[in-house]
Amino acid sequence: MTPADGTARRTLRRVTAAVHERLHHHRLLAPLTAPDLTVGQYRDALAALHGFHAPVERRLAMHGPAETARLERLARDLEALGADPAALPEVESLPDLSAPPARLAARYVLDGSAHGGRAMLPGVRRALGDRAETATAFLADDRPELPRRWTALLARLEAELAEPAALTVAAATAEALFAALERWLDTRAAAR
Repeated sequence: MTPADGTARRTLRRVTAAVHERLHHHRLLAPLTAPDLTVGQYRDALAALHGFHAPVERRLAMHGPAETARLERLARDLEALGADPAALPEVESLPDLSAPPARLAARYVLDGSAHGGRAMLPGVRRALGDRAETATAFLADDRPELPRRWTALLARLEAELAEPAALTVAAATAEALFAALERWLDTRAAAR
């Protein structure tokens, strides 16, 4: 069995499938795939995503090297749209990421979002017009190392989550992170 179709990945996908699908239709994220996307809707979606990604990345950095490239891209996009990333609210209620399987699940959730972002990119670029070049780096993350890193992450999932206890922790964390993101998006949508 290859990492791409392994037990750990299938388990994480299965436990997050329902909330993942709901997120596609969330009122803050759904406009990203709509033909009538506005700059304001895009900025609101990025601001909400920043409010989730930033604290998760900080928690992960407490346990190892920080992977800040996507978060930096997100901050630059927000600045190009007139928002100050440092002034944006952030989610406060996140699952515990102190255990290695939990951190691996968090990395899977964050890095997996890059794939969906690239799928949204053509419509977002059309909607942004002239701003597309300066405000889509987060979604357009096409660094050459990303496919290699994703493949390596999938291999780590299978190797490090082979024990049922580790897989249980990772699955619970992935599910909790998706749920936290959904609650956060609900909070941000209500605040608009």
